[in-house]
Amino acid sequence: MKTNKDEKIKVIWRFIDGKAGHDKQSLALVESLKNQTKCRVFDFNIQSQTNPILNIIFKSYKLPEGITKPDIAIGAGHKTHLHLLAVKRCLNAKIVVIMKPSLPLKLFDLCVIPQHDDVKSVSNVFITNTTLVNFNLNTKKKEDMALFLIGGPSKHFYWNSKILLEQIKNISKKFKFKKLLITTSRRTPIDFIDEFNRLKIRNIKLYEYTKTANDWLDKNIIRAKNIWVTNDSYSMLIEAIASGASTDILELKIKKKSKLSMEINSIKKKIRNKIIIQNEAERVAKFIQKIWF
Repeated sequence: MKTNKDEKIKVIWRFIDGKAGHDKQSLALVESLKNQTKCRVFDFNIQSQTNPILNIIFKSYKLPEGITKPDIAIGAGHKTHLHLLAVKRCLNAKIVVIMKPSLPLKLFDLCVIPQHDDVKSVSNVFITNTTLVNFNLNTKKKEDMALFLIGGPSKHFYWNSKILLEQIKNISKKFKFKKLLITTSRRTPIDFIDEFNRLKIRNIKLYEYTKTANDWLDKNIIRAKNIWVTNDSYSMLIEAIASGASTDILELKIKKKSKLSMEINSIKKKIRNKIIIQNEAERVAKFIQKIWF
């Protein structure tokens, strides 16, 4: 029988580095933890935090006013690593790092790492099949809208703006949607935008990453009935699938065979064979609940 002590509400600190991809992964995990457990979550933007190296050296950490000492701290992105280590050393919190850290794995209590990073499974490593995203985001009826998510040059795929736009143009002719939207990303080269403007495709509207609000993609991805994603954009591909939209790939030629390119090909096969992709954030949350709650 559980005692009152066993049922104590856990306090979770989430460190945020300002990068949307990192923020979404840690948010997906804490949302899954909140759905499964009794916990309180506090978010900390690392830009507003004191120097973590000094915290570590002097083993001193001043708690912000009104904030409770953490049981667990979570971070994604290498800039959060020292902040996690500071609360571990000073406040005795368990620390979770999402994605392969730039520091030794043994420094963290739990490392949540996708399988394409090719890390050995040891006691403090949780291997995921995909990145962590919120599933079933769509709470409203899907609109008659298609969305094209455009990545950019990578070490895994050859970039070709003309080939991509030809695919988009063909899709726009084949499928009749009330709205057709394209959004670029921070990696999208300017020549893609120039080429799109030159083609003057009247029924598609392009939204440049640098000229849209931070929540533009979050708001529109849940509305879209169909989404096409360039195959260099692994995290956007998983996010599109998780939104509940019918998802497919905009093809770029593989530059070199890698764990990531093979994983993307595997996901592409699952999409086309209607195989459901597992909610990894939920799976990690269940594991954390089992070992620390």
